[in-house]
Amino acid sequence: MGADTRRLIIAMVLMTALVAVWSFLQPKQKPQPPKPAASAETQAKQEPAAPSAPSAPAAPAPAPVPDAPEEVVALNGDGFRATLTSHGGALKHLVLEGSKYQRGEHGKEEPIDLVHVAGGEPYPLSVVASPELGGAKDALTDPAARAPMRIVSRDAKSVVFEGRAGALTVRKTFRLTGKPFELAFDVEATGAQGAGALTILYPGFMPPTTKSGGFFSGPPLDFVRPICRAGTDTERFDLSGDKPPATVPGQVAWMGMDQHYFVAAVLPAEPVGTCVLARGQLAGTGVAALSVPLENGGRELSTTVYAGPKELDTLRSYGRSFDSAIDYGAMARPFALFARGLLYVMRWLEGLVRNWGVAIILLTLLVRIVLFPLTYKSMQSMNEMRKLQPEVEKLKAKFGDDREKLNMATMQLYQQHKVNPLGGCLPMLLQMPIWFALYAALQTSVELYRERFVWIQDLTLKDPYYVLPILMGASSFLTQKLSPQPADNAQAKMMLYFFPAFFTILMLNVPSGLTLYIFVNNLVSIIQQQVMMRRQALPVPAVSK
Repeated sequence: MGADTRRLIIAMVLMTALVAVWSFLQPKQKPQPPKPAASAETQAKQEPAAPSAPSAPAAPAPAPVPDAPEEVVALNGDGFRATLTSHGGALKHLVLEGSKYQRGEHGKEEPIDLVHVAGGEPYPLSVVASPELGGAKDALTDPAARAPMRIVSRDAKSVVFEGRAGALTVRKTFRLTGKPFELAFDVEATGAQGAGALTILYPGFMPPTTKSGGFFSGPPLDFVRPICRAGTDTERFDLSGDKPPATVPGQVAWMGMDQHYFVAAVLPAEPVGTCVLARGQLAGTGVAALSVPLENGGRELSTTVYAGPKELDTLRSYGRSFDSAIDYGAMARPFALFARGLLYVMRWLEGLVRNWGVAIILLTLLVRIVLFPLTYKSMQSMNEMRKLQPEVEKLKAKFGDDREKLNMATMQLYQQHKVNPLGGCLPMLLQMPIWFALYAALQTSVELYRERFVWIQDLTLKDPYYVLPILMGASSFLTQKLSPQPADNAQAKMMLYFFPAFFTILMLNVPSGLTLYIFVNNLVSIIQQQVMMRRQALPVPAVSK
């Protein structure tokens, strides 16, 4: 078996296994029967000032509190527009601005709204009074979470609400900080008799029809999970199944909602309280809750709300392991550092060329340069094997269908001429971590989300016209055609035709950025092969008798 044959088998087996396990370990939402939409009467009561962009598709419209006219206040921050409602004094919409933060919806581009709630459930940043720490699931059904609050003051940069939450009198202040995707959120509660807790809720809704993006694709944008960082752990809560509420041990550094390339999180001024993650009453609903104990009948709590893209440097600037909001998946965690390293290199290259597709091409060339010493030795070994190909053909004629003797004689031939048939494996094996790390980066890095290259609209998604997978398959076929063939004819045909076709099918739904990398890598390999074949063409050694 030739070196290229072995390395192609190894590459595809490892690639298939690693990516399949990655996809298998991603949480998948089980389809549930859709809930009825809100009535026309309910919809008619919605405020006219709400942003035009909807939240995730299929989310039932939240029902307003009966007999309480709703007031809304819009705050235009850096990169976002927050709409706050008097129903609970909470966050009704948070729409990201800019063409990058959009999604295709019903044939048109819509801004992304990071608020996803179902009918009747609280809005994010609602507060309730709990008899004890950790009553998250009960808090979701507490009518106080949607109770009307009055607007005490408002201006272009802030709004203050006052109202009741059970026995508590609550004052809530929202204020723009001037930083991208950030709000200051302060809560002051007074009037409690005895012990208890103040609980901040961050609910989320994932449409029951939401499915994984495919066997080799990451989750869609409306795939949401409650998330919490407490103590030394970052925990996510799968909204499928019937899992009981989960309490994350330790003081809470931050909590909120994980939304694939985006995160909405509440960060207390200092780690405090208890975090609970739970499912809601309706299918696809869930909540992250931060509970802090009352002290002397009240509590003051200052927090920061970040709701925006998971840009690595931005998350790291907050400290508290906020960058762990980027989920590389169980299988990819060993590659997380490598994936981040690749992202930093690509960001530097993109800063030079101003295009992420070109940056991936330059990354490919850079990797080839780094691996050139190993690649050179590998190609020398392949060229020596190629020169021995006529002798291999003679052995085929001599031993006919006796594969065992043919393989043994072929190996003896290689040993006689000091050719290592496994010499071509190492460069390919070294490419495997790069493939997997790049796959992880494309599935988790918002920097690459919706970045275009030639006809491709989004490098994190598959090629919509399958041009790159076909070109990649053709280049794989040509690479194999130029490589030394196995002694066995049946095996040679399989390696020449079956595996390039199989690899093409495998890559049809893989992010186009990864397919681009492999295609360019194949092209460079073919060019290097041709140059070395011309420079090292020597007479075929004679076979000793």
